[in-house]
Amino acid sequence: MQQIFDLMPFRDGASWNLAISGYANYGSSTDAVGVYKLMLKDAAMNLNQITFSTRLILCSNCRWMDLGRQIHGQIVKFGFGSYVFVASPFLDMYAKLGLIFDAKGYYDEMPERNVVMCNTMIIGLMWRGMVEESKRLFHGLKERDSISWTTMISGLMQNGMEREAVDMFREMILAGFPMDQFTFGSVLTACGSLLALGEGKQIHAYVIRTDHTDNVFMGSALVDMYSKCKSIKSRETVFERVTQKNIVSWTAMLVGYGQNGFSEEAVKIFFEMQRNGFEPDDFTLESVISSCANLAS
Repeated sequence: MQQIFDLMPFRDGASWNLAISGYANYGSSTDAVGVYKLMLKDAAMNLNQITFSTRLILCSNCRWMDLGRQIHGQIVKFGFGSYVFVASPFLDMYAKLGLIFDAKGYYDEMPERNVVMCNTMIIGLMWRGMVEESKRLFHGLKERDSISWTTMISGLMQNGMEREAVDMFREMILAGFPMDQFTFGSVLTACGSLLALGEGKQIHAYVIRTDHTDNVFMGSALVDMYSKCKSIKSRETVFERVTQKNIVSWTAMLVGYGQNGFSEEAVKIFFEMQRNGFEPDDFTLESVISSCANLAS
């Protein structure tokens, strides 16, 4: 890549951005930084929203706080501070680095906000356990999309507010927004934690009606929910109907047997998993060892 870039007789903004994103996408973070610094020195006139957005995402992924702050200063210097295209990765970076109040301050100062930017801010607040602030932001939105609702449901569930997560899911249905596997996965996890089998079955029926059943992620979420609610037969039926199983779905089945006292079945599913070509991870091994110990006692 470097040789091709060096041989270019003319480099425009797209060329520089392609080199930066190319290095970043292939794990050469320091090379991406090097190209960016060279661009600042030799071609600052070509800096644009894509340049800064790419750099912010790289800083976020690499947890580079100091460089991220430097880029913030450069964004302001070159007049891109009010661009919403730059704002979302900027908020995401500050939230992931633990600088949630910096992110909130930047968000509040933005003269214009789109739904993507708002969703990013809600995610950051939820990560930091600022649930009430997330609620205020969500309820104050003039525009919402499915991601806004799913972010709230997932955030409530992750912060131990499972009942509110289920209630918000019902509000989302009434509001007429479409759900995806992440929406269903979050609310099913909440039902499992609440041992709310009845509500879990209702959501399962909704999953079927919206044609999301043939999905390995959804199958694993349903298996986990039925396992926690001790509905063994329903769990087995769901598992059998999953056409494309992965290590997560097999492990969910194994753990479910173990948690409900079916240690022998857990060991059997472990060997069946291996016969189907799936190698156990550390969590799977720990679970089957626990089941073996129960059989020996």
